[in-house]
This record gives sequence, C-alpha cells and structure tokens, in this order.
Amino acid sequence: MKSALIESIILIAPLSMNPKQKEPITESFTEVKKEVRDQFNQLVSAINQMNAGEWSKFYSNDEFLSTIAGTDYYDTKDTWVDSITSYFNIRERQHIEPVEVRVTALAPNIALMTSEERSEIKLKDGENIKSKHVFTMIWRKEKDVWKILHSHESWLDEQAN
Repeated sequence: MKSALIESIILIAPLSMNPKQKEPITESFTEVKKEVRDQFNQLVSAINQMNAGEWSKFYSNDEFLSTIAGTDYYDTKDTWVDSITSYFNIRERQHIEPVEVRVTALAPNIALMTSEERSEIKLKDGENIKSKHVFTMIWRKEKDVWKILHSHESWLDEQAN
C-alpha cells in the first residue's frame, strides 16, 4: 500500500504541471491550500502546548510512510510518537512560530507543504535553545481531514551572544 502511494505521488507531480507555463496547475487549488494551512496551524498549536497525544493525531494511522528529524529516520508512527513524547517530557516549554508556510496542491487530495519557523525551547535542566526550524510534509486528505504521510524537519541552532 505504501509503495503504491509513493508511486502515485511520483506520477501525479509531473501531471500537475502545465507544460506551456511550467507552473503548477494546482495553484488554482485554493481550498486545498487553505485546509492544509489550517491543519498545520492546529499542529503548531499542539506542538506549542507540548501535547503529544493531540500532536500525533495529525499523522496518518493508515498511510504513515516515514519521518526524518535531523538525521534520525522513523519508519513507523509508533516509534515517531514515542520519540516526540520523550522530547516533550524533557522540556519545560517550547514555542515555534511559523515565518513562512508554502502549500502546493499536487492533486485534490495530496499536498506538499514546506515551512520555516522560529523555535525556542527551554529544557527542564534550564538550557535555552533558539533555532531556525523547517518542515517538509506530504499531506493527504483522509475522509474529511488532512493527515501527514511523511515529514522531514531540520533546524539550525542560533549562536548565543
């Protein structure tokens, strides 16, 4: 099932291009963009609340493909959720603030989203971490709600002054 979905995404992306303009026809999918952006904003809220249970609901149960965080690869939703839960548990607070969010509809039910965020984390041991953070996500509409199939996130810690 997962390989069929990946093949579909690979096949759909070129088909979503207008050969004359070389711009995605999907730019007209304004509803897709709005819905994915709204879901992402709710995901950010769950992250800022350090609510792993709520955060994990944004990832697909049936179609989860993988996640990469930094250089760590997760091939099951359970291992990904366990990892994030442990990270949330060592933090006193955290806040990510989206700076830019870009959504490209690849099909009526598939979207690519990239984003940039400012991130601030205070660990329970007192350490403060400020970072530039980025996401790349593939979203798919399941029933009436958008879910994440794959995500990749990276960050660059800011130097202390």
